[in-house]
Amino acid sequence: METINKLLNLYFDGETTIEQEQELKKYFASTNVAAEHKAYIQLFETFAAEKSEKYPTHLPKIKTQFVHKKQFIISLLTAVAASVLLLFTVFIPKVEENYIVINGKRIDDSQLALQTAREKIIKISETIETRMKPVKNINKINESLKPLHKLEDLNKTIQNTFDKLNFKL
Repeated sequence: METINKLLNLYFDGETTIEQEQELKKYFASTNVAAEHKAYIQLFETFAAEKSEKYPTHLPKIKTQFVHKKQFIISLLTAVAASVLLLFTVFIPKVEENYIVINGKRIDDSQLALQTAREKIIKISETIETRMKPVKNINKINESLKPLHKLEDLNKTIQNTFDKLNFKL
């Protein structure tokens, strides 16, 4: 059973030898096929039936002159279409697509667009700096409150000293 499973794995991976395939064909043609392998019986029977079919050695030629003309016309049209496409891609000038829109007007001049962008960035930067001034002032206020923190520490020290001396304020 293990041997058959290994052979089946090799078979479906396309790695069996002719002898191994013969062994599989004999197994599936026999009456001792395991239940788990029954699904493969029809597959191997079909291969055996196709192998036994005989085809005539001499087949009549079906292609006519009309088929050759049709293939030629299709090839010719394909070549013409490819040539036209090549001409369009090579000889049509490339259009510059870089532009900006300011107040509803399209501006194609890249220098003007760059200058306008710089002006807008500077304006935004100035607005941010103006709005951040109160935040910067908070740092100055914190610095000015540091002496008060020292007073609070001094008050605690005095209170501790009085507590050690059992003196009430």
